[in-house]
Amino acid sequence: MPSPYGEVEARALLELLWLVEPRERRVLILVGEGEQVIEIARSLGLPVGTAFSRLRRGRIRLAAVLRRRRAR
Repeated sequence: MPSPYGEVEARALLELLWLVEPRERRVLILVGEGEQVIEIARSLGLPVGTAFSRLRRGRIRLAAVLRRRRAR
């Protein structure tokens, strides 16, 4: 599904990911690589709800970073 924020180069996206909290960034990257959240939770030793929460917060933070970047 296309991003509602338009196209972002991979390098720029990786740079922006560093502005997200490390715990949330880890989940975002793993989901981006095609991992299922349930498997991510298992591999990181997290409750499934925590993994989903980190994914949600990470997406929200990344979207905010993208909005700020576009506003410049």
